[in-house]
Amino acid sequence: MSESGGSAAPSVTSRLIGNAWRMKRSSIPAPYSNFVASLVLVKGDRIWVGYRCDMQVTPLTGKFGADVSDIDISQPLSAHELSELREAFAEYSVLAIREQDLTIDSFEAFALQLGNFGETPFITPVDGHPNVLRLLREADEAGPLFGSGWHSDWSFQGQPPSATLLYGVDIPPAGGDTAFTQQEQAYDALSDGMKELLEPLHGVHSARRSYGPSGTFGQRDDRRSMEIIGDESALETRSHPLIRTHPDTGRRSLFINEVYTIGIEELHHAEASAILNFLFEHCRRIDFTCRVRWQQGTLTMWDNRCVQHYAIDDYFGHRREMMRVTLAGETPQ
Repeated sequence: MSESGGSAAPSVTSRLIGNAWRMKRSSIPAPYSNFVASLVLVKGDRIWVGYRCDMQVTPLTGKFGADVSDIDISQPLSAHELSELREAFAEYSVLAIREQDLTIDSFEAFALQLGNFGETPFITPVDGHPNVLRLLREADEAGPLFGSGWHSDWSFQGQPPSATLLYGVDIPPAGGDTAFTQQEQAYDALSDGMKELLEPLHGVHSARRSYGPSGTFGQRDDRRSMEIIGDESALETRSHPLIRTHPDTGRRSLFINEVYTIGIEELHHAEASAILNFLFEHCRRIDFTCRVRWQQGTLTMWDNRCVQHYAIDDYFGHRREMMRVTLAGETPQ
């Protein structure tokens, strides 16, 4: 069929919208700039446009995590493209979106297409951007690494974040990967007896070990590139079910982590410690994990409701700078 038209539309199209159509290639309307036009059907002043998404999703492991390419998130996404991205996120829980060129404004704009910003305690945000954190570690910086230890972001909040988005601004030539562990898989691997034991129990979460007065980041340290200010509010606790149900997928997962989960509400300390120590070890089994190798321009997003993560400290002598936002979540159920 020529671009000037004259031939009948393909049969599948004919069945949908009739035979009396002229088909031509056309420039892509601005709202669909991340799509390739498959066809444009024109009759008088009425136009039907068919598009296919060129986004490529490549699994990182056989179970979860994926690289995403051939998508430009620096521009507003169409409804269809957002739908494809959400579908991939629901399936893989961790998406590493490669080869992006984001400013702080376009980073925020992309995040807001996915949800509202979550609250960010204890860490001073970027000037003029109260929801964006600058995660910076200079080449010669020593001391504890922010984000080390297996954890789910801000699980001590009443409504922990649904997701975290992290964008690579300045990346070491090697090292600085982020590891992830899938807690739906961790739950599925438990025995029926253990699931029954955990079902009615609630984990006690607190920021005290990280941001309390005697915590890892509890005191101001001018040698740190990041301004982290702990306070007494870190001593507060919140209780969440040890087993939660994902509000979008209905899948069940463990919801504990070794950084912020300090006890089990219904049990004595010794009893809770025994169970939690078992679960912490169980959750980081190698077959539940994947690892994202960062590149400049990679944006990685992960689902805090069913994934833990760990920042790997193996790049001393090299600078690493990231931008981070969290998306608001719901009360775990």
